[in-house]
This record gives sequence, C-alpha cells and structure tokens, in this order.
Amino acid sequence: MICHQKRMFLLFMLLACVNLLAAQPASALDLVSGRYISSAGKNIILDLEVKGPSSSNLIVHQFLPAGVGIISSSPAYVKFDGNSGRVQWLIKRVAPGKVRISMELSEPLAPGLVRAEVRCRDQKTGQMMDITINP
Repeated sequence: MICHQKRMFLLFMLLACVNLLAAQPASALDLVSGRYISSAGKNIILDLEVKGPSSSNLIVHQFLPAGVGIISSSPAYVKFDGNSGRVQWLIKRVAPGKVRISMELSEPLAPGLVRAEVRCRDQKTGQMMDITINP
C-alpha cells in the first residue's frame, strides 16, 4: 500500500513538473530564429523567420571583420562602423514570415567570420529578447 502511494506521489510530481515546463514564457527563439544562407565570400545572406505574434520591430546587428567594406545591402542598413565591423538594421512593422538580409562586401570573407544578433520585443510580455545567430 505504501509503495503504491509513493508511486502515485512520484507520478503526480512528474506531471506537475511537465506542466511547469510547458507553461514557460516565450523565448527569443519562439519569436525569431535565423540562419545563414551564405556566410562566406563576398555575398552574405541571413534569413530570419518571424513567428506569430509579430515582434513589430527588429534590430539586427551583423558583425563583420574590422575594415571590410559594404558595397550594397538589402534592406539598406541604418548604421555601419567600418572600424569595428558592426552593421545595424532597424526593420519596422515586421509581419510573421521570412525576412532576408543580404550584403555584398568589398572583399571575400573566410567561413566563420560573421555572426548576427537580433533584438525584438515580445508583444505578450513587453520584454526585450536577444538571439545570436552563428553560421
């Protein structure tokens, strides 16, 4: 009888833990995820997947090696510091779906020299969320 009660108690505790894990607040990866289509050479392409509900605005920072120039980007960046290699985009009124950021660089990059950071606001909680995207 006692063994049965212990098993029932352990089963109850296990179910309670599963419910707590399922009720966790949304993480940044639940809102926005991304991957590099191309992260080496002269053309860098980053695809972002925005999931519902919309995150409204995205701030994207792309980190390049210092001294690399940008010939063009789509969409147009809002800030670029060639000394640090930091490029910034502010993408407004983002609807759920895909967002592509592409750049043509002044010189080719070896693999592994770029990374991106995306900041967005969780529309449910109002908290700012950060994600890092590596090649």
